[in-house]
Amino acid sequence: MMTSEKTMALPSYISDGMIVQRHEPILLKGKDAQGTEVSVTFDGETAQVTADDSGLWSVTLSEREAGGPYTLEIKGSEYLEIKDIYVGEVWLIGGQSNMELPVNRTYDEFKEEIDAADHPLIRQFHLEADPEFDQPKEWLTQGEWKTATQENIQDFSSLGFFYAKKLHEQLGVSVGIYHTAVGGTPIEAWMSEETLHELGDYDEEIAYWKKPENVGKEIEKDLKNTEVWYTDLDQKDRGLNDSPKWMEENIDTSDWLTMDLPVMFKDTELDGFSGAVWFRKTFEMTADQLASTSFRLRLGSLINGDETYLNGEKVGGTEYRYPPRKYTVDKDVLKEGKNTLVVRLMIDAANGGFIPTFPYQLELNDDAIDLEGEWLYKVGYEKEAIAPMLFLHYKPASEYKGMLSPLKDVAFKGALFYQGESNTGQPAGYKELMKRMVRDWRELFDRDFPFYYVQLANYVDPAVGIDDENWAELRYEQDRARFLIEKSEMIPAYDCGISYELHPHDKKTLAHRLAHIALSRDYGVEEMYENLEIEGAGKSADSILLQVKGLKGDLKLTETLPEIEVSVNGDWVEVHISEIKGNEVQISMTDTTEVDEVTEIRYAWRNDPQGFVFDSETNLPLLPFTYPL
Repeated sequence: MMTSEKTMALPSYISDGMIVQRHEPILLKGKDAQGTEVSVTFDGETAQVTADDSGLWSVTLSEREAGGPYTLEIKGSEYLEIKDIYVGEVWLIGGQSNMELPVNRTYDEFKEEIDAADHPLIRQFHLEADPEFDQPKEWLTQGEWKTATQENIQDFSSLGFFYAKKLHEQLGVSVGIYHTAVGGTPIEAWMSEETLHELGDYDEEIAYWKKPENVGKEIEKDLKNTEVWYTDLDQKDRGLNDSPKWMEENIDTSDWLTMDLPVMFKDTELDGFSGAVWFRKTFEMTADQLASTSFRLRLGSLINGDETYLNGEKVGGTEYRYPPRKYTVDKDVLKEGKNTLVVRLMIDAANGGFIPTFPYQLELNDDAIDLEGEWLYKVGYEKEAIAPMLFLHYKPASEYKGMLSPLKDVAFKGALFYQGESNTGQPAGYKELMKRMVRDWRELFDRDFPFYYVQLANYVDPAVGIDDENWAELRYEQDRARFLIEKSEMIPAYDCGISYELHPHDKKTLAHRLAHIALSRDYGVEEMYENLEIEGAGKSADSILLQVKGLKGDLKLTETLPEIEVSVNGDWVEVHISEIKGNEVQISMTDTTEVDEVTEIRYAWRNDPQGFVFDSETNLPLLPFTYPL
């Protein structure tokens, strides 16, 4: 019986535009007044249920082939219609920032494809970071379904979009992705409390964060530290308080110093500096250059935040380190002749710099004005580094409880994962953590779904510049994890990165590698090929022969030769490839190294390996390895 009381509620993912997994029963749930009779109708099927003593109800509808659009009708204390529902393929994507990275951050690499994107049957349901420290969340109240059309495409996970697009093209069905990745999260944030207790190293931390007063206290402390630090910086920065201010065109720069940019400050007089430092550069523009209809300022990647001015007018600003600086400039700001570019750089952790290898230029339609070289600079205010933030969403089990748990009734075809950067500080044991995390996910969702993941790309922190091999260690842990986790596979990424960029832009190659695994293993529509990996090694009189398996085409070398080392008496000695024949790679020794003395060989064992061996047909690089001899 219908009543006038409106107490009906649905979890946010049961909403207009939803995609549900084909060939799986459809579980729907909601809330209503206790004892309310609820009728649910979907695609000609109706189910009746009574809300229990707590007002909860759920029904399970029969599985379906792909199709749509459908309307879901729910009658209880009120009448609801959920429209534009499709049955297709649904994948969960998780991890940290490289999975989270939106299309707008990779737009330049795929501009034509993104500008033409109009895929209403590719949809994303994006959950924001939502840490929970006590009991797992049961009910999802955030997020909405969005289509991969021009209105929304820039906010899609870049890897998630290219993966869904490949599946959509090959399968001809709608594809939905639940986007749960959160930047900076370690793997422990995505594991259950029970599993972390089994490991035994997290009990004290979990207990601390379960107390609401501790959470509130730490949040307030973080906010206050940030507010006090930046308020003090703004109040005491001479560049903001002098008259004229330092972003103005006509100021006395006789006491400014010079610096060649781009450069990391660890290599300059600003080594260890925290505070605000101002940079100025003048450049000339011709009348022909001003006739351009497009002007974009590219300032590579800066550490940390910036405020950027052209001819005294602010043209852009970014509050933190990682986003590439790409600022669209109004033509009226520029002028023929001399122009003045000013960057106020705010460095909060003594690790500043203009990261090399990125473009620093003013881009025009068919031209670019180079901004590298000599700049003027002057310190506005120097102060102590800011206290490190706690980032509550990094805490153990926090996102498992807050983001994954309320999705437990959703049927997924499988899961994609791109994470590990935040665990490179302690890589040992990562494979065991991943194995246990996958077990947690499969138990939570009550299905033994496939789990495919990305090995870490190549990277070295430009603010440190030291290769401690921790990323290589973690890559190897990731590689070993695939042998511990059933129905899993890993794809390499060290050939797709950028040395000083934590977030490599080529998410399409990675997405297609993941999609190939799914399309061959789970859908049977592509021929399967395996990872390219070491199968064995042997010694000859003066060299080492490596056997490679998984080869579909020919073994090839990049122009930059791979880094290969052998262990001799406990020391690593660099050697080189002398010949490739069939599936064998011949490694020659140095003049001072005897083959008989070698006990181990390793390949691409760097945070930022340069050069690689690859398969000419699949373009997959040989997986990094260490191998005993």
